[in-house]
Amino acid sequence: MEHKNPAIRDWVAMRLIEEEHPRLGNKYKIYPMMNFSVAIDDHLMGMTHVLRGKDHLANSEKQKYLYKHMGWEIPEFIHYGRLKMEDVALSTSKAQNGIQKGIYSGWDDPQLGTLKALARRGIDPRTIYELITEIGVKMADSAISWKKIYGLNRNFIEPIANRYFFVENPVKITVEGYNKNIEVERPLHADYLERGNRKLPFEGKAYLANKDINDGLIRLMDTINIDIKNGNAFYNSTSFEEAKDKKAKIVQWVPIKDNVNVKIIMNDGNIKTGLGEGSLKQTKIGDIVQFERVGFARLDEIQDNELIFYFTHK
Repeated sequence: MEHKNPAIRDWVAMRLIEEEHPRLGNKYKIYPMMNFSVAIDDHLMGMTHVLRGKDHLANSEKQKYLYKHMGWEIPEFIHYGRLKMEDVALSTSKAQNGIQKGIYSGWDDPQLGTLKALARRGIDPRTIYELITEIGVKMADSAISWKKIYGLNRNFIEPIANRYFFVENPVKITVEGYNKNIEVERPLHADYLERGNRKLPFEGKAYLANKDINDGLIRLMDTINIDIKNGNAFYNSTSFEEAKDKKAKIVQWVPIKDNVNVKIIMNDGNIKTGLGEGSLKQTKIGDIVQFERVGFARLDEIQDNELIFYFTHK
C-alpha cells in the first residue's frame, strides 16, 4: 500500500461478469485479468525468464507481488524498448486496418515490415537474426534503417544470386548496317564461374529499356556500339575501348526470340513490367536473382508465361 504508483497499490486481479459465456454458459462469474492469469501461467509452465516490452514495467511490478504472496520464485523480468523502421508502420493494428481497406494485399505486402513481407521480398532469416543480435535487449528504443538491413542481407544473397538481363517497358530496335548473327555468353555469376554461362543470341535486333533509347552513342553489353538518332539505331563499331573512351552508356538488352515476360513488384507497391532473357526460364520459385542495373529480386510466382518477382533491394 506504500507503493508510489496508485495502479500498483491496488491493482485489479479479477472482474465480475454477469453475461453468459459463449462456451461455458453461466458456470462462472469471476474471470482473471491479464496480470493475474499470465503470472499463474508462467509459474505453472516453469518460466524462468520473462521478456516483454518496457511498456509492461508496471505490470511486471504487479506480478511480482503475486509471486511473493504465493511464495513462488520470481522469474527474471527483462524489458526492451520498441523497434522502429524507416517509412514502415510496424503497428499490427494499423497494418490490419490497411489490409481490410485494401491498402495492403495481405500480411506479406512488400510495403509492410512484417517477417512474412520481408521473407517474400527475399530478406534472408539470418539477416534478421544478426540484426536483432546486434541491437540486443535494452530499454532504449532502437531505430532500424533499411540501409542496415540491406547491407546485412547482401552478404547472404550476393553469393547465391545469379545475374540476368531485364529491360523495363521494352522497345524493339533494329540496328541498321549490322547483319551478323552472334551468340553472347555471360557468366551466371562472375565470382563463381563453375556455375556456367548464359547464352544470348544477337541478330542485329534486340529489346532495350525505353529509358535507354536516347540520342547518342550507347553500347549493348558485350556486343556492339550503336548510335541512336530519333529513336533509330545505327551500327557504329564493336570496340569496347572506343565506347569507354567516348564514355558511352553501357546498357543491357534482351534477345528478340529468347525472352520471357517479367513483372517486378517493388517495395512501395509499384510494379515494373518488361522482358527478361530466356535463361530466366530455368529459375525456380523462391530463387533470388540479380537483375543487372536493377537489383536483387525473389521469384514468387509463375503465371501465364510470366515470372513474377518481388524486389529485394539494390
